[in-house]
Amino acid sequence: MGSHPLNAPDQLNGESAIVKASARVLAPALLAALLCAPPVLAEDTFFRYENAEGVTVIDDHVPPQFAHKGYQVLNAAGRVVEVIPRALTESERKQTNNSVIQAQLRREEHERQARYDDMLLARYSTIEDIDAARQRRLNEIKVRINLLKGNIANQKQQLEARQEEAATLERGGQPVPKDLTGTIELLRAEIGVADQQIVRFRSELAATDLRFNMDVERFQILRPNIPRP
Repeated sequence: MGSHPLNAPDQLNGESAIVKASARVLAPALLAALLCAPPVLAEDTFFRYENAEGVTVIDDHVPPQFAHKGYQVLNAAGRVVEVIPRALTESERKQTNNSVIQAQLRREEHERQARYDDMLLARYSTIEDIDAARQRRLNEIKVRINLLKGNIANQKQQLEARQEEAATLERGGQPVPKDLTGTIELLRAEIGVADQQIVRFRSELAATDLRFNMDVERFQILRPNIPRP
């Protein structure tokens, strides 16, 4: 996904040096807010792993608490480009026969695939069921994106008004109150965080679509006699 501009409104023409200095003070707070946002990776890279409940998940990152269990790296077409095996146990690290360890890892991968297949067949009866579930999930994410966009538009209007208020005070030779500066700072931070959330949800859209594509492909392998509509 790369970096995403904050798109906060430019400061109004005619703002004095004090208001511009206030904007510089806002930068650390805005940066801190963005650093707290979830990381976003390249949109053509996805990861498949199992969560704490043993459910297979496809996402644009692997949570640290699940990385030790191993995972697969997928490209945008859903093809596995790299397999990261689970972390070896203490006894396995002491094992000198590497073929035994590799055989164990293969058995575990077969078991994981079997769990996924069982879940898929228990959840869906036809490919239409998968497509319907896909559309519901995509719609849910799109609704969240639209809500965030509405919030950002409202916050930008508030920010413009507060900036104009500060500029008016400065042009009249009056100091800008700390609470007004704080409001500007808060609005900028909220806009930045909301922008990052939109980026994250857009990434989730791509990951969700890929996951359901893979569900359809696997379902067709498991139930070859059920045609796709």
